[in-house]
Amino acid sequence: MDLRRRFSAFVAAGHDPRPSILEAIEFARDFLNQTGLGERTVIKVSIIVEELVSNALRHGGEDCDVSLWMSMSLNSDAVLIEVEDDGASFNLVKAPAFTSPHPQTGGGIGIAIVRAWAQDMVYARRGNHNVLSLKIG
Repeated sequence: MDLRRRFSAFVAAGHDPRPSILEAIEFARDFLNQTGLGERTVIKVSIIVEELVSNALRHGGEDCDVSLWMSMSLNSDAVLIEVEDDGASFNLVKAPAFTSPHPQTGGGIGIAIVRAWAQDMVYARRGNHNVLSLKIG
């Protein structure tokens, strides 16, 4: 089965990114429901998509517009995800290791989850864009 889907979002500076985050999760679930993958993998991928899209749209451009593109494809029994955004540079692969949640916001847990569940995670900064590719099996 050769499945590949694309998603895009745009959030203007100062606007609420939550509708775009919810659309990305719905996109991921629609894609995953066509794959025949087990429920555990579907849940893991949905959570990873939520974390990646949320981080990019919430933190990548707090004072500027942010565009995001995501592709998902199925390769054997694994989901391949590529997320590209034009927000602030952030290398998830080299971010500091998670030690505990931020005391006020609880932040940091999402990055730890993505790292724990993703395989073959690769980051690149191409021009003004963050590009993160990963595999979830």
